[in-house]
Amino acid sequence: MAVNGFRVVDADGHGGEYRSWPSKLPERFAPQFEQWRERCKQHYGKLTLPGGGLARPGDKFEGKSAVSRVEVREGMHDPAERLKDMDLEGIDVTVNYSGGPGEEWALLDADFATALCQTINSAKAEFNAYAPDRLKAIAILPMIDPARAAAELRRSVKELGLVGMVTRQHIRDKNLDDPAFDVVWAEAETLGVPVCIHGGGQAPDQFPIAVDRYRSRLEVHALTHPFGGMLALMNFTVGGILHRFPKLRLGIMEANCWWVPGWLERLDEHWERMPEQAPNIDRKPSEYFLDGRCFVGCDPGEGMVGTVVKLLGAERVVYASDYYHWDCGFPETARTVANRTDLDDAAKRKILSENAVRLYGLS
Repeated sequence: MAVNGFRVVDADGHGGEYRSWPSKLPERFAPQFEQWRERCKQHYGKLTLPGGGLARPGDKFEGKSAVSRVEVREGMHDPAERLKDMDLEGIDVTVNYSGGPGEEWALLDADFATALCQTINSAKAEFNAYAPDRLKAIAILPMIDPARAAAELRRSVKELGLVGMVTRQHIRDKNLDDPAFDVVWAEAETLGVPVCIHGGGQAPDQFPIAVDRYRSRLEVHALTHPFGGMLALMNFTVGGILHRFPKLRLGIMEANCWWVPGWLERLDEHWERMPEQAPNIDRKPSEYFLDGRCFVGCDPGEGMVGTVVKLLGAERVVYASDYYHWDCGFPETARTVANRTDLDDAAKRKILSENAVRLYGLS
């Protein structure tokens, strides 16, 4: 494909399971699945369904806002249609993420959460098999039980060919730098796959991160993604995860990139003033981010991308289509990056493909 001569690797797409995937869930979990599905519907409400895995192709949502007008594309669940949409957008390879309605702790039942994640990951592998050179996916894990999460990551990478793992910026009442999760980070490091942070604190049964103070979709959505990215980046740097696991790669997706330089500067300033309060690291937080292992997704039309590249370097920003969420900009996202006037061709090449290849270990 390519756009303007640039190869395009989408670091963050969505969907990537046949619509029949729930039928693969072990029959004994059918009651829990229906309960979980209803829980998601009640929690999110109609306006958050597009791109979240609960709507049907062709569904339309009434209202004046963009989130209400969006339609669900067949490419979310049909690989042939997905390839057509990738061709339309100029994407050579896409890496798909799950919708994120709290599979990691579904119904607070570790058995069900494990079965749900296993079924989704297997479904993604089945979808990818249609065009394995172009369709890739990230594993969702039952983080409510870290040992099971590590085991499912191992299966997903070694048996299913998935290229990394995704988690939220916190798991209920635990931050990601809690030692309980070290077994997961150790497995990711051993396997050579990245840990990717995606989404905010909106999922059912998640402990809210400030979003409980707001009611409108505008306020909640604007806040939760970058705020979640800030929490995760602090956990991985100040919290010592990247120090304890020196070969572990980190990706922060769907949170924009504008906040990263300022947040790193603030963390560095605080570390310099009170290093004794960060006993798990021995250098500035920014040095961990800048050592070549960390990447952040950008919105293709985000105004601050050029500034972030100047401050941090083009090696740390990845292109993400966010297909097919209500605000994704399909089918112009790759061309939006390729046509930017604040990036030179070398930076565009890194952002559109080279950085994602390094993040996910692709060829």
